[in-house]
Amino acid sequence: MEYHEIKSLEQIVNTRGSKLWIKMNDNSKAANQRNAFIAQHGGFFKQNGRSWQWIPPEDEKNGYWLKRADTGEKTFFTNMAEFAKAQGMTSGKICELLNGTRKTYKGWTAVEVRATKATEGAHFKVKKALPQKIAITKQVVFQDMNTKQLIVVDNVREFAKNNNLSSKALYRVSNGRAKSHKNLILYNPFSNKGDFNSDK
Repeated sequence: MEYHEIKSLEQIVNTRGSKLWIKMNDNSKAANQRNAFIAQHGGFFKQNGRSWQWIPPEDEKNGYWLKRADTGEKTFFTNMAEFAKAQGMTSGKICELLNGTRKTYKGWTAVEVRATKATEGAHFKVKKALPQKIAITKQVVFQDMNTKQLIVVDNVREFAKNNNLSSKALYRVSNGRAKSHKNLILYNPFSNKGDFNSDK
């Protein structure tokens, strides 16, 4: 059986040209859209050149924040060794900033102080959910817009005939050419994540 991997929310919002990417970047309401997105999903947006990249909450917890002591400008990084080398610092001194045993180092200070581990070694990393996979079959999953009930259909033509529906209209819904037919829409697994996939 063939399986298809469902794109994660991170992949969708960070894919240039996707509807979500456009909303976060390419209109006058982009800043408000990003704030609303963060309020709902956590994490933060990091500017890369002219575009914005969403950093999920798991990545933020696994990363590090420092800020300039003079300007307060914050910097996020995930690789402590690389950041230390680029800034002429050491990982040990950065750890001292992060756990509060050192207030400043070469103009940098901690954004927030982290508790020091009682044992040696790195903090445990927050794990991301594994990508979801779906089996590729001839089944179609519709959703009733009123009741939110999911309806798994093996035979669209037979289902339409038994429920006084138009098979032609249902086929158009199933292949994305129509949005709905008599309150039935094609099920979208991300529909419960807010209205960010809408065209409003």
